[in-house]
Amino acid sequence: MKERVIFAAVLGVLLPAVLASQQLTGSHGEGTQKKLESFLLGKRLVAKVAFPGYKTGIDLKTDGTWDQRWATRMIKEHGVGIEVGDAAAVTAVKLKGNHLEIHLNGGGFGTAGDVFMTSEATRRAREGAGGKVPGGSRINLRFDHSISGEDVDDLGRLAGYLEPVVDTSALRQDVAKQGLPAEFKEAASKGEIVVGMDKATVFAILGEPKNKNVDLNADPPIEKWQYELKNLKTRVVTFKDGKVIKITDF
Repeated sequence: MKERVIFAAVLGVLLPAVLASQQLTGSHGEGTQKKLESFLLGKRLVAKVAFPGYKTGIDLKTDGTWDQRWATRMIKEHGVGIEVGDAAAVTAVKLKGNHLEIHLNGGGFGTAGDVFMTSEATRRAREGAGGKVPGGSRINLRFDHSISGEDVDDLGRLAGYLEPVVDTSALRQDVAKQGLPAEFKEAASKGEIVVGMDKATVFAILGEPKNKNVDLNADPPIEKWQYELKNLKTRVVTFKDGKVIKITDF
């Protein structure tokens, strides 16, 4: 009888942990993995901090903190894989229990395949990368629990977790596109801005503007967003009461 009580108590402690670790297994886990890959793979994220050129990368917690001393130590030992201001492509996304691996430009030196590189090959690769360590780096986004489907359902929040170390404008723009009002979807599909759009819709189509200016003397205030377009034109989008009232190209 005593043994049964002890077994039940142990089971009560272990079962929730086991179930939590299995939340993303099977088809549900595969669906979550595909959703993350669709959202992140191929995106170019601009680094706000220097990343170690090694597979440990940066361990980033969901509260926005990371061990900067450890990152600095790894940079001293292995060199820089991604410099501040570099636009690094997401090359792999991996769900691993309570953390999410986001590989940037390869995931960091020391990953599979790097062990076969000779010192001479490493030197040539570093020269080709402008002095940086070849292979990029990574973000290890760490949760305080096993990751569930709910943790990645809100893609905007997921992008926000990464904001301390990379510019997530490209990700936030994708999130905004998913919530476009039906009346503007046709114009958005053509990359067009029309009168009546709100700021979120303009951001979804054109992204972050080069400059923002607000005329506080106007009542209500008038805000202007300036974009530099690929065809060398400048576009100024003017808002009043949060809605587009004018689009000027020159």
